[in-house]
Amino acid sequence: MPICVRNNVLEHQVTLPVDERTVAAALSAIFRAPTRPVRISELAGDASTRRYFRIALADGSPLPSLVLMLYPDEIPPGEELPFVNVHRYLKAAGVPVPEIHLAVPEARLLFLEDAGDTMLEGAVQSAKSEEEYLPLYEDCVETLVRIQRDGTRALDGKAIPARLAFDVKKFSEEIDFFFEHAVRGYGELPLSESEERAIEDLFLPFLEEMAALPRVLAHRDYHSRNVMVMGRLPGGRRGLRILDFQDARMGNAFYDLCSLLRDSYAALPEKAVGHLCYSYRHASTSELRMAWGDPAAFEFRLDAAALQRNVKAIGTFGNQARNRGKRFYLRFIPPTVAHLAANFERNPRMRPLARKLRPILDALSSKAAEEAPP
Repeated sequence: MPICVRNNVLEHQVTLPVDERTVAAALSAIFRAPTRPVRISELAGDASTRRYFRIALADGSPLPSLVLMLYPDEIPPGEELPFVNVHRYLKAAGVPVPEIHLAVPEARLLFLEDAGDTMLEGAVQSAKSEEEYLPLYEDCVETLVRIQRDGTRALDGKAIPARLAFDVKKFSEEIDFFFEHAVRGYGELPLSESEERAIEDLFLPFLEEMAALPRVLAHRDYHSRNVMVMGRLPGGRRGLRILDFQDARMGNAFYDLCSLLRDSYAALPEKAVGHLCYSYRHASTSELRMAWGDPAAFEFRLDAAALQRNVKAIGTFGNQARNRGKRFYLRFIPPTVAHLAANFERNPRMRPLARKLRPILDALSSKAAEEAPP
């Protein structure tokens, strides 16, 4: 018999797509004693098809709550869930990831540490000044260095990320995704095949330059909605938990940095971006300095990475709005277009691309601003 739960966002009854006996058996295995859930709430998920539920436990339980992740895809017998695989290497690298209490791959379930409800995005929005949230970003930069340095070193022949890469093919597929789901799908903008090909040809030199750089472990979605802010640690700083890392792959050192600093969800002042770039460069080991290459090209390469990343993000937002009914993602198109506009202004090399792409971006931004729910 399925468990009926209350969705904490939409406030209506939904059905947990897992038999209650499976949940009860898992809780007993975790705590080695019968443990009773008293409330199960569906959490707001990410842009994937994974679903998340918070299981509140009865008084006297070893933990007040934990989170259940339900994977949408079947896992072949004998193979690991990607989340579990990547988690092992990040944990070995000292990255603050949620504890895995139990993995049930045959049921596509993970029982995880509850990292709370405060995303870095929310911490930025509620802060009264830059000084309140900047230390959190400094910790994120320090964590990113750990991912790139120690996470890369930790990989072995069983690591899924070691088999995947941000190469020209992958970058190009993500630009195609933008045209398919944002331009033609959501925007319904008239664009001929030759016009699209001409824009893709202007993208290509930037994609080739970034793909040619040495590769490190890349989280792939290292932004303010995938960093949870926890309680205070000794010394007064807040603890962090890094989420949504299951799609990690090898990529250039700028990819995750631009995801954090040119974020669609939380725009940072340029002064803060400069400070955090300095912090990253200062914390980088000689290995990482080799990965990001010529110091004189650092700022341009950060912008080149952001060019591809932000365009891909707009494709994701268009897809979520048009194909999955998640229209709240439309509100993030205008700030992402603003990032790209500023990027074009800073970089004369991008201006031939900007002349063809800006009218499309501006049209998408205007449409999204009108249609985004309040």
